[in-house]
Amino acid sequence: MPETKSQPNLTVAESDFPALYLAADSASRLAQKQHLLFTATILAALVLSAALGTSAGIFHSIGRLLALASGAGAAVSFIATSIRRAMRPEKLWYSGRAVAEAAKSMAWRYMTGADPYPVSLSPAEADGKFIADLKGIAKDQAQALGFGGEFSDRPQITARMRELRSAPLEQRRQTYLSSRIEDQRKWYGTKARKSQTVANRYFVVIQVSQALTLAATVLLLSPMGSKWNVGGVFSALATALIAWLQVRQHEELAQTYSVIALDLGFIEEEGTSVATEKDLSAFVADAEDTLGREHSQWIARKTPG
Repeated sequence: MPETKSQPNLTVAESDFPALYLAADSASRLAQKQHLLFTATILAALVLSAALGTSAGIFHSIGRLLALASGAGAAVSFIATSIRRAMRPEKLWYSGRAVAEAAKSMAWRYMTGADPYPVSLSPAEADGKFIADLKGIAKDQAQALGFGGEFSDRPQITARMRELRSAPLEQRRQTYLSSRIEDQRKWYGTKARKSQTVANRYFVVIQVSQALTLAATVLLLSPMGSKWNVGGVFSALATALIAWLQVRQHEELAQTYSVIALDLGFIEEEGTSVATEKDLSAFVADAEDTLGREHSQWIARKTPG
């Protein structure tokens, strides 16, 4: 195998994946942004409404105007909630993510010659089975492709996918380790650290809001601060931040991402012992099953009921 080790390592970019993956990934990202935008608008409008309503009782000269503004904030929150309920962007977010990850996993199995697309199949047989499997995903999750029209002219089997599939065993192994396992491991590791940092920051801000609620209550009991009834504002802010933290799930994701990054580290080490086509197929299947379980658990946690 010395001559195969001298083969240059191929890189696989996002644009090298099937059009189905690109369409589902694009739809999922857009739907995620919509869902988070609606949620942020709802929570911010509620906090603003509470703040303006409190101010109306303090600044009597412009109390009527502040009261109207408070009502407008409540109306914005109501309308945004209704629109989000009607559009259900979270459903497209979850289903699109599921389709995208399934298509990516299938593409890696195809490119490395792993089951169910072993190198023992002829090019026509492997291509036919791969396309049929992609069609099955598209048929089951048609909604997830609702915003992927810009990728309709892209191929389902790209030139880089064919090039890697026809490459020697060692080159396929190296590319899979670097462009799939190592890349995903770094992604999860980075996300875990960022998620934990953000979770810690939110925790501090939430506690500060709760402390201010307590302080405002104490102030309300004193003669000098009897008219400054701002405890409801800080309470609303703390509640909104807790709700937002629940939506983003930073702390839970930090733990999950850390575990997956650790598992991928073990898998990466196992990849060094791959020496045959059978070894590579089993190795890729194990790695993709590990990644697939993470995505399935993520969907299960996000989907209510």
